[in-house]
Amino acid sequence: MSDTLSLVIGATSGIGRAIALRFAAEGHRVLVAGRDTARGDAVAAECLKVGAPDAAFFSVDVGDPASVEALGQAVQDLHGTPDILVNCAGILQSGKRVLDQDLDEDERMWRVNYRGTLVGAQVFGRQMEKAGRGVILNLGSLASFAPLSLPAYTVGKHGVLALTQMLACELGPKGIRVNAVAPGYTLSDGLKAKIAAGERNPDAIIDTSALKKFVQPEDVAEAALFLCSDRAAAITGVTLPVDAGWLVQAPYAHYQRGNPVKA
Repeated sequence: MSDTLSLVIGATSGIGRAIALRFAAEGHRVLVAGRDTARGDAVAAECLKVGAPDAAFFSVDVGDPASVEALGQAVQDLHGTPDILVNCAGILQSGKRVLDQDLDEDERMWRVNYRGTLVGAQVFGRQMEKAGRGVILNLGSLASFAPLSLPAYTVGKHGVLALTQMLACELGPKGIRVNAVAPGYTLSDGLKAKIAAGERNPDAIIDTSALKKFVQPEDVAEAALFLCSDRAAAITGVTLPVDAGWLVQAPYAHYQRGNPVKA
């Protein structure tokens, strides 16, 4: 049994929910944060069922810095400084060209995906500095490494990678590690909705991965647990792909088309 206090922002569904449940199964006290109270309460209840000694839901809108500041104060008042912060809140985008990028959508994607991560790290990073310990885990993406045709999403996730590296340098001397996971095509609620709407081709997605399968939210949760645990005590500033081999398969397959391997 662990006395670790873990706060997962964006834990009401998908990858965030899977991370919260995995931490709970490890015996962490889990704080679930997000916008949807009904779903958040349900995830907190699930955390208790799978082994968390304590779990609670906090409402937050990461697109509003004042809301994240209020979350920081509420968590500090009721539970103290988290040992682990997971910045998992985010929104997806459908493919388009840079020249066609709507600026209102761009602003919203940047405000939630990048700045929401930044503000969460600022608010709880300051608490962790005072405590002299802590772990921060951000949510990157394949788009952190590759120029995907998602102009607002890709730029924001590139930013999360750089932010993770800078935070690791700034907070390392304070005893705080900062890493990120970069999920591939994960069968989260968001991707399922995109597939159902005809905005993603599941067969084509599977074919672009080395392992020929989707990533499951639980796969990302296992990586998150490792990076946030003492087993990763010497790891900081890393963005770890959890992508079923997409990042290696895409250039390999493309090269092979013009340079076929002879059997």
